[in-house]
Amino acid sequence: MNTSIKIAQPRIPANLSASHFDEIDHESYYTNCQFKDCTLSSKQLENVCFQHVSFINVTFEHCQFTRFECLDVTFEGCNISNNEWIGAIFHRTTFKDTKFLGTNFAESSIVDAQFDHCIGNYSSFNYASMKQVRFQDCSLLESEFFEVTWKKLDFVRCQLNQLSIMQTNLNGLNFSDSEFENLSVSIDLVKGCKLNAGQALVIANMLGIQIV
Repeated sequence: MNTSIKIAQPRIPANLSASHFDEIDHESYYTNCQFKDCTLSSKQLENVCFQHVSFINVTFEHCQFTRFECLDVTFEGCNISNNEWIGAIFHRTTFKDTKFLGTNFAESSIVDAQFDHCIGNYSSFNYASMKQVRFQDCSLLESEFFEVTWKKLDFVRCQLNQLSIMQTNLNGLNFSDSEFENLSVSIDLVKGCKLNAGQALVIANMLGIQIV
């Protein structure tokens, strides 16, 4: 675990007003509010921004957001699976006990974010930019991290089997306390990553090295 990573926490006011999605539309801006026990379905929206917002037990289903921003936001016990959030911005955002199976975060900018006890199998972070991001106790089976640019990225006790992290520089990335039996990597970019003995054997087999 890379304990040197310090992630700035969301700045959430103590008193939040209750809100709902009844009037959400393009260019909607929500601040200092909480969404709880509600669902947003099949919306295609542009330029929606949430700032200083808490989501509790909220479901987003089959939503496509373009130029979507979350600034100082928390998701807790939410289901945000199977959404298209391409090019989104997440700054000082936490996801806890949240499902994002199959959600597309491609080309997103993710800064000071933590994913804690989440299920994100089959999700996509292709071409994303990540800075000071931690995935902790998460399942990311068969997810994609193609050509991700990152600075201070951490995987802690995660399930990473069949993860594809091709064309991403792994130098300094620590996988040692996570689990995988197969990992798709670019061999020319694997140098410098930190692995445990079993993981090193997996990578060695990919390189055609026979250990006797």
